[in-house]
Amino acid sequence: MVIMGNSNYLILRFSDVFIYMMMILLLEPKKSLVNAGRNDATTIVVPSFCTTNSNVLLPPYHDIPKSICSTLDWHGYSISFYQDKNAVVTVILMGIHENNWISVGVSKDGMMVGSSAVVGWMNNDGKSGTVKQYFLSGRMTSEQVIPDKGDLKFTNVTPTIVLKDKIIYLGFQLQFPQRLSRQPFLFACGFGKPAENNILPKHKYRSALAVDFSRGAIYLGFVDSTSMKLTHGILAITGWGIIIPFGVPIARHFRQYEPLWYYLHSSVQFVGFFVGLAAVAVGRTLYDLIHADFNYHRVLGFAILVLSVLQICQFIVRPSSSSKAQDYWNKIHHWVGRLVIVLAPVNIFLGLYKGNGARGLMITFLCFFFTFLFISICLEIRLLLQKKREPNTKLTEPPLFQVPPRNS
Repeated sequence: MVIMGNSNYLILRFSDVFIYMMMILLLEPKKSLVNAGRNDATTIVVPSFCTTNSNVLLPPYHDIPKSICSTLDWHGYSISFYQDKNAVVTVILMGIHENNWISVGVSKDGMMVGSSAVVGWMNNDGKSGTVKQYFLSGRMTSEQVIPDKGDLKFTNVTPTIVLKDKIIYLGFQLQFPQRLSRQPFLFACGFGKPAENNILPKHKYRSALAVDFSRGAIYLGFVDSTSMKLTHGILAITGWGIIIPFGVPIARHFRQYEPLWYYLHSSVQFVGFFVGLAAVAVGRTLYDLIHADFNYHRVLGFAILVLSVLQICQFIVRPSSSSKAQDYWNKIHHWVGRLVIVLAPVNIFLGLYKGNGARGLMITFLCFFFTFLFISICLEIRLLLQKKREPNTKLTEPPLFQVPPRNS
């Protein structure tokens, strides 16, 4: 009885910690406005509507109503975006010219690799310019930044680049399949001009930004999300993909070790849940930083979290073995648990695929996944053989969760 009382006391404390962590996770983080030119991992929101009325550029690159714009805090550069009802996005970039090339990239996840960019520079005569599309298959090397390649579709309006009074203007229009709600963009600039093979010199400045067309806001600041993505993946794999699945066979195949199996199963599932909860918290922060468009992965992750919370609630309010609701509770508990261990690997694979997860992380998870399948199959065969030998054997019920009485 002392052991059970202490264990139940610890479980209650776990429940308190769970409630506090859920409150921290669900609270909306406060966002503050800071200098738009910071080139660090701070996300800043700069809502602004402005009108480009410069006569330097020909239509449709001037007199654009209510474009979304912001300064980039690098040599007076600013950028503006306008989207019409036909999903045509007009982009205008301007700043001080110092014999340099300038570019605006369109990214799927806020990162440079895999994005396409529009790059412009002035020719040697100082009057004409060149605008080309580049595909960024890797970081800035001649083999990985490929000219005249990319996924961007221009409209029938010719891109333009103009130099006047030491100010360089780059304007172009892109046609998207549908109207954009929020889209990551990249800005980069480098000194020097491309060689005859159009290979770009290495950039000297770069920044990432996400344009929220629905709110008229620009999120600025370069975010290197590699380490955070790795942390999110490791926590998700450890919690949802390893600890929780390996806690299931304890309850199914080792009930003869009464009551050890019950406390071991509960402890393992609680640890797995808290590790998984940390993965959700990191994932939520990562989503706010890079504004990733992984809706299926995100929704599935929250669904798994809700099902896991339901399991904990069922654990706390589990009826006694004599109650008529016991059978219903068992079915709900078993099927919700099975649903979690089925959905979790699916979502992990989806996250590794959509997020371009590290190869080592994928191999590690595959090893654990197939190990779990092998162990589960062996234990199921063992259970079937045991039932054939002892057909009348019944599995014992877990001890009832009870709050330890107060000492008078």
